[in-house]
Amino acid sequence: MQSMDKVELSLLHDFTGSLQSATGFDIEHIEQAAQFGEQREHAKIDVVLEAKTPAGGNCLLAIELKRVAYPRDIRMAISQLKEYRASFPREDKVELFLIADAISPGAREALREAGINYYDQSGTLYFRHLTWLVDIERAPRPPSRKKELAVFRGARERVVHALLHHWYTNPNEEYVSGGMLSYLSHVSTYTVSSTMQALEQLDLVESKGSGPSQRRRVRDPAALLDAWAEDWARRREAKTRWYAYAPSGNIVDCVIERFVHYSEPVEWAITGAAAANAIVPRLTNVDRVEVIVQPGEAEQLATAMGWSQAEKGANVVLIERTGASLLFPDEHPERPRSRFASRFIQYLDLLNGYGRNKELADEFRQRVLRIGKSS
Repeated sequence: MQSMDKVELSLLHDFTGSLQSATGFDIEHIEQAAQFGEQREHAKIDVVLEAKTPAGGNCLLAIELKRVAYPRDIRMAISQLKEYRASFPREDKVELFLIADAISPGAREALREAGINYYDQSGTLYFRHLTWLVDIERAPRPPSRKKELAVFRGARERVVHALLHHWYTNPNEEYVSGGMLSYLSHVSTYTVSSTMQALEQLDLVESKGSGPSQRRRVRDPAALLDAWAEDWARRREAKTRWYAYAPSGNIVDCVIERFVHYSEPVEWAITGAAAANAIVPRLTNVDRVEVIVQPGEAEQLATAMGWSQAEKGANVVLIERTGASLLFPDEHPERPRSRFASRFIQYLDLLNGYGRNKELADEFRQRVLRIGKSS
């Protein structure tokens, strides 16, 4: 950077004030865009501060500035800082810093592992120098809601679902390639890549490697599921309510039988309490079945199956959806040819507040998904 703008100057001023308050260091000189090394025109560090310690010693603080720092954003900064320190004969007098408006938890962890100090506008300050240790941790600023909305919709939502599905079904294989996620989600590798970048910015995913060999994994499954659930709760979708006569008295088996014997090929999946209760029998009675069907097909399907529309007393709810909701359906072992929505979709649909669904959702999350609360 050639010169700092007002935001960067304000950030640097806040940092020097916090450092002085915590350690007693006095800043004596500031140099911007400091050149170093043999090829000085190409090697620059954003800011170098000369500081005097309370004991009368000298210390150089080499600083790289960022607006927002996520794990993928800091690799070059870490490399640049280490190169700067290596250019000095006495490395113990040079301390490295990354300063940003906001530094995500994953980025903070990576900086600590690399031996880099850091500061952000939340008031977080991590600094080690000789016998000094300052470790002030504050919660990072929450990510932008707009980013969450973009990630959990359309083709990107399919990638999120595929990522969680891989984590759930492959407990001994945390990392997954972009090609595998593309295969699982039925979307392009470009969509996978852009979705993973967005999730990394939200600090929900971490990666290793680069190019074709790059692999990613869910950093915090609970946080990713919670972010998806938050977006899910804001949706409005087409639902119609129907009454189906069930001679056997079991409405779930009745619905499965009708769909299995329906003459046209159709995508469908049972979700909500009827599906989850088959895995975790907690409710004493399931009085309605929620079924996901393709948009525009609800009325045609209900009519063909002999169901009558009923706002009151309905025992079948048809939910019109596509995309992620119909990925990874399960066949219940005791109900041949049945189609239950994936366990993640079941959980999300249990959060609708109907009856005792939220109670079942907590049980389902712990016992079936094996996901606790996010930290």
